[in-house]
Amino acid sequence: MSPQSQVNDLIQVTSRLIVVLEREVELLRTMPSTGIEALQEEKSALTAAYESQARSLSGQPEFLEALQPVLRAELERVTGRFQSAVSVNEAALRAARETTQRVLQAIADELDKNRRNNAGYSAQGYAASSSRRTPGQPLSIALDKRL
Repeated sequence: MSPQSQVNDLIQVTSRLIVVLEREVELLRTMPSTGIEALQEEKSALTAAYESQARSLSGQPEFLEALQPVLRAELERVTGRFQSAVSVNEAALRAARETTQRVLQAIADELDKNRRNNAGYSAQGYAASSSRRTPGQPLSIALDKRL
């Protein structure tokens, strides 16, 4: 395979991967992130193809030297966009994970507080409860859907 066609393939795979990463960021920002599971298979396949093609080219520096200047410039442009998309995607994934962890911790803390407040009996024989809620009353929580 010629250097030009290998680089063209890498540019196409990288461009498709950029689109998938950008779509994933959009979905992460619009909680709930329905549809994100469908992207994971495509993201995995494109990532594997990208890694394979990049590894192949990096092992053959003479290919890169033989590239036409226009094709080399396009590869550099797409690589820069890809690095930017990866950074934004990583930040969005980290924010989504941290948000999920905070929500789960808040729920666990509230459950723990309710267990402690409702444990045991008072000196008069009544069930101890420092909360205004009655046992079994639903607990309400508000979630902010923005990241």
